[in-house]
Amino acid sequence: MKIKSLLISQIAILALLISCNNGDVNIAVKDDDDYYRFRAHFDEDLSPYVSEFLNDRISPTRIDPERDSKIITVLKDQTKLTIESSPGELMVYLDKEENSRDAYHRVKNLCDGVKDVILAHSK
Repeated sequence: MKIKSLLISQIAILALLISCNNGDVNIAVKDDDDYYRFRAHFDEDLSPYVSEFLNDRISPTRIDPERDSKIITVLKDQTKLTIESSPGELMVYLDKEENSRDAYHRVKNLCDGVKDVILAHSK
């Protein structure tokens, strides 16, 4: 039973590590026991859409779509996360030991939304 559970966990992690490629878009997620990391590379023209989406959800923290930035922030719900961005690139990092399970799910949903924005505006 433990082996079956371990195998299912490993398959789930492997599925999350698989990148989604669409033209100039590359999205990769690593969901480890200790952290969750979302990385996206996309056309720089999509940066304003990505920043607008994120800024609506991480307010009052703001990301400038035209500048390189590294932000370590604590959101209103006490979620602590790191966001690195530059035109055409984004990385969101959540330390699972510093955050609740609910925070993890909110950040995962946030990143799914970012992915949807990127794919919706990709050519």
